[in-house]
Amino acid sequence: MQQQINQTSPEMAKHTAEVSTHKEIDLGKVVQVLKDNKKQIIRNTIFATIIAALYAFTATPIFTAKELINPPKLSDAGIGLSQALGGLAALTGGGGGFMMQRTDADVAIAMLKTNAVSDSLIKQFNLQKYYKQKDIELTRKHLSGKVKFVPDMKSGFLEIAVEDKDPKLAAKLANYYTVALGQLISDVAYGKSRRQLQFYTKQVASSKQRLIQAQAALKAFAKQNGIIAGQQAQMITGLSTQLQAQLVVARSQLQAMSLYATDDNPDYKSVLAHADSLKQQLADLSGQNEINDKLIIPANLAPELAQQYADLMRNFLLNEQVYNLMLRQYEGARIDTLSEVAPVALQVLDMADVPIHKSKPKRALIIVFSCLISMLTTGIYMIIKNRKQIIGDAKF
Repeated sequence: MQQQINQTSPEMAKHTAEVSTHKEIDLGKVVQVLKDNKKQIIRNTIFATIIAALYAFTATPIFTAKELINPPKLSDAGIGLSQALGGLAALTGGGGGFMMQRTDADVAIAMLKTNAVSDSLIKQFNLQKYYKQKDIELTRKHLSGKVKFVPDMKSGFLEIAVEDKDPKLAAKLANYYTVALGQLISDVAYGKSRRQLQFYTKQVASSKQRLIQAQAALKAFAKQNGIIAGQQAQMITGLSTQLQAQLVVARSQLQAMSLYATDDNPDYKSVLAHADSLKQQLADLSGQNEINDKLIIPANLAPELAQQYADLMRNFLLNEQVYNLMLRQYEGARIDTLSEVAPVALQVLDMADVPIHKSKPKRALIIVFSCLISMLTTGIYMIIKNRKQIIGDAKF
């Protein structure tokens, strides 16, 4: 047993000696290596500094124009804006809690970054040709690299900063961002009024054409047969005509509301109930369970010729009332559209002026930064190159 212990002792001693020895960096040798290669470090630093200085003094100067705006306030920009902007998540890729999680400045920035705003500027200033880009997508990316939107968390204001080599163009772009933003707000928030106006414009034109045709048919009948309808037929015709005209307008309102409202909308339900009531009154008047677009008078109220006249007269009066009602609806939609042309909450606090002094390149910063980086990288390279001299063995 003792012999075995004596045999393993030298091996254990050797292993213990190896464990107690490890590699470490000798800081004195690091300093010595840097001193030995200081000429190379100085040469590389001077060379890099000269290159940086040449770039700094020859690079194209860049100017920055800044505009300060008060973003649109959702609380006081009108019901159209606050309701319609709830769908801006579709434009910006946001989630369902978009409006609750972001400030007014965040909403404005999201709108300013949309393709609609970028395309408006690209078209207005022909930026695709100016930036020398082959398509609209590359032009958008180039433009996005030239503009910054900086919100002020304390005041809630938003700064629009645009960089360009042409100071005049930079100022024009910064100022036009407000115009494009206002247009986008109008397109998103007030599209309902414009769609209604377009709808009623078509309805007025078609109802006027039907009125002209009904008037022509009535004149032709009167010229051929004379006016022979009885007083009773005239009364029934007038009453049914009023009801039918109101029903036509109610149906048109339902069609217009279907462009922006669902079946659960309270206003939609109210108009639908009114239309059903009119249909029931017409059914009771005609003595039928159901009605169609052709109104009739009970056969026992007038002879055949008087019935024909009554139908023509009723058709004329119906189209006349429909035309007048549609005309009033059109005027209302037109007034709504004119009153909602621009959002009241979008304010420009400080328009962008043409910058006088360049913002880039920052010559002193470039030269100093290049000098330090060159000195540091060259020193590290020399240390790595002479690492065998620096790293030695240390024993414990």
